[in-house]
Amino acid sequence: MDLYLIRHAQSLNNAQPVELRVPDPALTELGHEQARRVAQHVVGLELTRLITSPFRRALETTEHIRLATGLVPEVRIPLHETGGCVSGIEPVSMIGCPGMTRSEILDDFPGYQLDADIDGQGWWRGQPYETPQQARERAARLLGHTRAEFGHTDARVAFVTHGDFGLLFLSRFHPLPLVLFYNASVTHVRITPDATQLVDYNTVPHLPEQMLSW
Repeated sequence: MDLYLIRHAQSLNNAQPVELRVPDPALTELGHEQARRVAQHVVGLELTRLITSPFRRALETTEHIRLATGLVPEVRIPLHETGGCVSGIEPVSMIGCPGMTRSEILDDFPGYQLDADIDGQGWWRGQPYETPQQARERAARLLGHTRAEFGHTDARVAFVTHGDFGLLFLSRFHPLPLVLFYNASVTHVRITPDATQLVDYNTVPHLPEQMLSW
């Protein structure tokens, strides 16, 4: 399979100080333009599946890709950013938030296919802050599940996910350090039954220099 990790476009949290960040921000105006451009870029990748994190910034990025490709997005909880959906600045004082509920996601993104575990309590359900070790374990599980589901196929799959979690996912098979992904960047991974290989990392041919952001 060919797997394309797409980092969400610029969110409001990316564009403002840490102390002003909110649990589930939307995209900025620049973010929407980045998302439009990456959507046009990935048309040429001939994707067969489009899978996204349940955070709003990922869903809004995915919507542009849906419009460009015609694919039906699949919302999967394991693609969420490290830490989960929480409020606060320091991990020791962070408070778990619900995350978007099933009806809230479908109201704003009709036709998306959602994990069965996303219900009326929200996809995060107010759980505590996810620890770094828990995030590493989740990344390892996701890689294992991805290999099992797609590794023996010719599927061309996009994961719309997040910067820190994307790095954790790559670290399960590729030596670090790697720099943080640009917003709306594309990273190409090839997975076969015998090997997992990083092909291209953090590519942004679709974005002019003045539109690059983290």
